[in-house]
Amino acid sequence: SFTGDLRTDANVTACGSGCTLGPANTDGEWAQWAAVVKGFHVSSPSSMTAITFGYGGGTNGAGTLILQGGFEPYLSLFDGSGNFLTSTFSGTLCPPGAQTNTLSGQCFDLSIDGGTLLPGDYKIAISAFENMSFAENLGTGTLADGFTGLGNLAQGEDLHYSFDVVLTPEPATVPFLVGAGGVLYLFRSKRKRSNS
Repeated sequence: SFTGDLRTDANVTACGSGCTLGPANTDGEWAQWAAVVKGFHVSSPSSMTAITFGYGGGTNGAGTLILQGGFEPYLSLFDGSGNFLTSTFSGTLCPPGAQTNTLSGQCFDLSIDGGTLLPGDYKIAISAFENMSFAENLGTGTLADGFTGLGNLAQGEDLHYSFDVVLTPEPATVPFLVGAGGVLYLFRSKRKRSNS
C-alpha cells in the first residue's frame, strides 16, 4: 500500500526544457507534470493488479482509511530497466471496491492489470490523469525520458494519493513439467519396442 502527496513525494519533477517544479509552483502545475514512482519486487511468478483509492476514498490493503478528494489518478507500470509495460489507459475505471466521490458524484479510481510478472524488480508510477510517460505516449523510450505534462487538477481535488499493488503467486508449474517428462519417456519406450 502506498499513500502520500504528489507535491511532497514526487520523484519526477521536470516541467519542460530547463524547468523543475518547486515550492512556487501551484498544485495545478504539480498535477500537470509530477509523478511518484515506487519500486516493488516480485519473488516468484505472480499475477499483478493495482487499485487506487485517493479520488473516492475507501480503505486500502493496509487497513488505512483514505479520505476522498485526491486527484483523478493515472498508473503506469514499468520493468526494472524502466521499459513501459502497461497503464490504466486500458485499465478498469471504478473497479470493485472503488467508491464514488460524494462531492463530484464520480467514480474515477481505477485498477490496472499487469498480467503475470516474472521474478524481478518493477516500478509503478502514479500521476494525475492523463500525465503519461513519454515511453507510453511515443511508443518508445523508458521511464527515464519523463512524462508528457498532460495532467490536470479539477476543482475540489487535492494532491493526495493512495494505491495498492497486489501480487498473487501463480501455481507451480512443476507437475506439468513432470507430466511432459512422462510423455517423453512413454514415447521413447514405444520407439525402443518398435526397433527390436
